Amino acid sequence: MTGESIRANVADEMRLADSALRAADALLGLGLAPDAASRAYYAALHAARALLFSLGLEVRSHRAVRTLLSRHFVQPGTLDPERSKELGQLESLRTAGDYDSAFALGVDEVRPEVDKARKFVESATALLRAGGWIAQ
Repeated sequence: MTGESIRANVADEMRLADSALRAADALLGLGLAPDAASRAYYAALHAARALLFSLGLEVRSHRAVRTLLSRHFVQPGTLDPERSKELGQLESLRTAGDYDSAFALGVDEVRPEVDKARKFVESATALLRAGGWIAQ
């Protein structure tokens, strides 16, 4: 991957992260908690993929994203371990929201999870700005 393609991939992933976060907020407003949970996870996932792209790593599986995020950002102390932990929690919530017909969480319970995704996206944005991958 060239520097230019890395920059383009980072920008694309962050655009998707921002879009998913806006969708999560809109879905909460519509009272659609399971769908909001799903979009919140994808917001964080796209931000995590952007971080990995900044290192030239193109990762396709959800598990590999978590593994490589831990290896390259959490273990060196670049990313707060809490953000990585929250990514796993968001994925579990997404799975329940997408596949569990008895999903029992309402908007009030999912809203803090959307806020976790927002914090993840904000953390990724700060790291990517510091690294010069996205504009200040």
